[in-house]
Amino acid sequence: MAKSVLHRIERGMPTFSKGQKRIGEYILKNSDKAAFMTASKLGKLSGVSESTVVRFASELGYDGYPGMQRALQEIIRSRLTSTQRIQAA
Repeated sequence: MAKSVLHRIERGMPTFSKGQKRIGEYILKNSDKAAFMTASKLGKLSGVSESTVVRFASELGYDGYPGMQRALQEIIRSRLTSTQRIQAA
């Protein structure tokens, strides 16, 4: 599941709308930041509306933005070493 969100974005890029491509590019370049952003903040930073972000998550197969966000957070957690987890806490 964790690998799938970034993989789904990369695989879907050719078929995404202009706005969805903006979101996808932002997430691929900034997944560590995007994982902890609200849909509104992600939309603002990628130049699209909050509703476009929510529809993007649905397009990727998630029930909504929180599901996609959890998948991104799992990727970040799996990258952190034990020391980094302690420092982050």
